[in-house]
Amino acid sequence: MKKHITLVLAVVAILCTTAVSYAQNARMPAVPVDSAVRIGRLDNGLTYYIRHNEYPKGLADFFIAQKVGSVLEEDNQRGLAHFLEHMCFNGTKNFPDSTLLNWAESVGVKFGQNLNAYTSTDETVYYLSKVPVERTGVQDSCLLILHDWADALTLDPKEIDKERGVIHEEWRSRNVGMQRINETIMPVIYPGSRYAHRMPIGTMEVVDNFPYQALRDYYEKWYRPDLQGIVVVGDIDPDRIEAQIKKLFSGIRLDENRAERVYYPVPDTPGTIFAIGKDKEIAQARIEIVYKHDAYPDSLKNTMDYYISQYVIDMASQMLNTRMSDMMTRPETPFTAAGSYYGNFAYSKTKDAFSVVGIGKGDSITPTLEAVYRELLRAAKGFTPSEYDRARAEYLSRLESAYNGRSTRTSNSLGFEYVRNFLDNEPIPGIEKEYSMMKFWAGQIPVEIINKVIPQMIGKDNRLVIAYLPDKDGYVIPDSA
Repeated sequence: MKKHITLVLAVVAILCTTAVSYAQNARMPAVPVDSAVRIGRLDNGLTYYIRHNEYPKGLADFFIAQKVGSVLEEDNQRGLAHFLEHMCFNGTKNFPDSTLLNWAESVGVKFGQNLNAYTSTDETVYYLSKVPVERTGVQDSCLLILHDWADALTLDPKEIDKERGVIHEEWRSRNVGMQRINETIMPVIYPGSRYAHRMPIGTMEVVDNFPYQALRDYYEKWYRPDLQGIVVVGDIDPDRIEAQIKKLFSGIRLDENRAERVYYPVPDTPGTIFAIGKDKEIAQARIEIVYKHDAYPDSLKNTMDYYISQYVIDMASQMLNTRMSDMMTRPETPFTAAGSYYGNFAYSKTKDAFSVVGIGKGDSITPTLEAVYRELLRAAKGFTPSEYDRARAEYLSRLESAYNGRSTRTSNSLGFEYVRNFLDNEPIPGIEKEYSMMKFWAGQIPVEIINKVIPQMIGKDNRLVIAYLPDKDGYVIPDSA
């Protein structure tokens, strides 16, 4: 994300009156790590996070995050990453058949609610939440479940065959308007990229026909300690949990000849890509204007550079959103909702994007596209000091509320924060340090710096216009022109 790094270094130069050169890799100090969380790494590469937290009292949350997802599948494996997630609940070495689900229910952990998982293109995360942990035996069982998910699935052929039908039903239930359009437009928005054909649900041809050994090979290849992170947060003794993690997980072997975990790029694209989809189940027309950018390097996220860049982008986006929200109060506005956000580009970890979204009225999306684009171009000309004062005050108010509520921060929210640190190196300074740091920096950054953001993020290349439109009589489906 060279544009954003350049912008942040300009901020540093203005505020600190020092000459800063990105070419020389000059950066601000590292963001400290919250001392309340214990982070360790075993010899086999497995990382763990442990924190004592008493809200809610008597409960704890357990996670295992895997730097593995559907983007790692070959063409003949599409769907195996997601299928494997399902199989983690269908038999392990220490919890054969359905005994894992039965045990969880016996201690008040409900499958689908407090016991669940998700698979994305670049990650897979499993968790047990709000587990009553007064008995240490329950804590040990939860860690044993994480261990079995990491390295001891049974992958019984009979269970695999039963799960094929379950996956089919999930695919059928999700095969609705937005999903069908996504399947069609992914190759359009991802030209020349592996992400074009790696939706986690996969293909039903693979799900129906893959041989049993193919799933085991995928499991053995990618579920390994150097790509795994354990997170335990709650009303527990960190010393005891750490000892148990070392006892259970240290014996998992890391193959010296393991495959390289590749993070697949998303190519830059000249001009504008138009991806227009329609479906009879789409009730509200949606238009997106998207500008791709290089993802901020994980290796640089632990510096104040990153924190300040996120603040600057957030302020610009928030002020644009306020303008569009004000427009929605006027009856002549051609959209029912609109807003902007910054984050990963679609399903990819290796590309970020600034997006402006509008939900249309009437029988054509074109007026909505014109309106949100016009407002984006107006924002690129700058915001007023009074707009920034309002946005900054709202930001500081949210920050202060988080600080004041720090004693009631839930174990679940803390746990997912550490999951993101493991997967993406997102900073975890803790709310006390974050409140102190950002209260200072918010007061130092002027509106002139904020006004540099949107002009840097929008351009005529790496741009996409994506439309999700209703397929019904009388609705105008635009072409690229």
